Amino acid sequence: MNWHTLSLPLIIVSALIYHLSQKSIPKEASPLIVILSAYGVAIMTCLALLLATGEIKRGAELLHNQNWVLVVLIGLTAVGVELGFLYAYRTGWNISTASITIGAFTTTSLALIGTLWFKEQLTPLNIVGMVLCLVGVICINTK
Repeated sequence: MNWHTLSLPLIIVSALIYHLSQKSIPKEASPLIVILSAYGVAIMTCLALLLATGEIKRGAELLHNQNWVLVVLIGLTAVGVELGFLYAYRTGWNISTASITIGAFTTTSLALIGTLWFKEQLTPLNIVGMVLCLVGVICINTK
């Protein structure tokens, strides 16, 4: 399987379904129960994929060699992302602008972090793109 080719469509389709589902959750539903239920489905999906791919055989080794600080951070921040989007949509953010706004700020922040922390290179054209992203956020959020 060529994950280099499949990763982008997987992210796009998953993100579309994710945001449509988040926006459609009834206001009376408990956010924590929704997230807990969704993560239950995610756990079952991961277990099924581990079994289907045969990676379950390496499970003990993988668990032993895991960087648990990073796993905990991913888990905690995943809940933060879930709650953040759920409350953003519940408090009136439009599905057409919330993800773009958050994505632009996240992307420009990650570009700066990548440059400072991971020593990645930004070209002048990359910087122009970041500025355009932020200008775009202002444009789509101006009433």
